[in-house]
Amino acid sequence: MQKDSNFNLIRERRKLKNISQSELGRIIGSQAMVSRIESGQILPNLQTIHLICKALDLTIEEYFYMYSKVGTDITDFRNDLNEKYTSTDMTTLKQRYLKIKESSTLTPKNKHQLLMIQATIYHVTFKMATEADQASLLNYFDKIMRWQLYDIYLLECTLNMLHAEKIKPYISDILTQYMAQENKSISHEIVATLMLKYLESSIVQKKDVITEWILSKLSHLKIRENSNFDLWFLFLTALYKQDTDKIDRAYVVTDYLNDPCLKKKFNRIQSAYTKNLIN
Repeated sequence: MQKDSNFNLIRERRKLKNISQSELGRIIGSQAMVSRIESGQILPNLQTIHLICKALDLTIEEYFYMYSKVGTDITDFRNDLNEKYTSTDMTTLKQRYLKIKESSTLTPKNKHQLLMIQATIYHVTFKMATEADQASLLNYFDKIMRWQLYDIYLLECTLNMLHAEKIKPYISDILTQYMAQENKSISHEIVATLMLKYLESSIVQKKDVITEWILSKLSHLKIRENSNFDLWFLFLTALYKQDTDKIDRAYVVTDYLNDPCLKKKFNRIQSAYTKNLIN
């Protein structure tokens, strides 16, 4: 298996701290495990990451940023997926998924990307993930103490394929950190986008209790709205209340903006919602 140079930084930090593989191995389980982690042959689980960070005097954020480079280009990656979602370019999405999955070394960055691509494919047809895949994602989110940008984007991207009621604790956690202004990774723009996508998911899934909770939170957050937020909020709330006049008004705005991509997204959401109504 090809070595992942990102993981060589673990070895460099260990040597800088004058800690041998054997010494670190006694902390995390075995010297062989240290060797395999440093060479990129295996990925440490969350408990092992905590032990490594404590031994090497690192924060969890530094671990993922320095060793996994998860957050360095995540915004561009997420924006590209949004473009592929809009154009329903399933062929490219599936090709990118297979390319990463077949790579010689599966890093945390690649695992994030795989999940985000998979979620985008699901979102095109509003398909829910299997119970096993949902359990795996929820298990990952359960372990997050301080939400970083790459984790928020992962949640934002995958929440459409998870049961809406199971997402609520994570959204509450992010909102708490946002309101306390204790996490610089969480800006009002990120919260606004996350809440709109959660609102979309709850409406399509017909989870009215969750939808009402989201609307209540949005009314208290006083997020600095922009025209894009206002238009999405108009469309989604009108769809939820089945207010055809306001739905038509949202479409009129898309015509005024000459934005066929946005109209395509509205059509897709409305079609999925109608299908769930029939079912």
